[in-house]
Amino acid sequence: MTELAALLTLVLLVIAGAHAYWGTGGIWPAKSVADLARTVIGDGRTRMPPPWSCFAVAAALAVVAALPWVILAWPRSDVVLVVIIVVSAVFFIRGSAGYSPRWSGRFSAEPFAKLDVQLYSPLCMALAAGFLLLLARGM
Repeated sequence: MTELAALLTLVLLVIAGAHAYWGTGGIWPAKSVADLARTVIGDGRTRMPPPWSCFAVAAALAVVAALPWVILAWPRSDVVLVVIIVVSAVFFIRGSAGYSPRWSGRFSAEPFAKLDVQLYSPLCMALAAGFLLLLARGM
């Protein structure tokens, strides 16, 4: 289970790092700010959100990246159980939203729309499943 914990942590830290990078004004993997907004937000805007919001997402993801190790340390804690269920639910809801007509209507800019179906939503679902699997193995 340590491998799963390490994988979850690594994936979340990479995503957190990307958000922190965007908060500093970085535009990778795009060629312009407008292109980045179309790639990672997809709602038609041509500017990225303010830096503080990118840093807030990065911080939240960094905290969540530590949770697999909390599960391994305290597998039978009621608090850990509730936190992991909430985190898994958030990832599951975000992942499944990517396949809904309402979501795809609102976030239809390309390449976001394609990336959401092929990468972002499945990744969120996999993260939810990974947390639940880690939790189930620890109980």
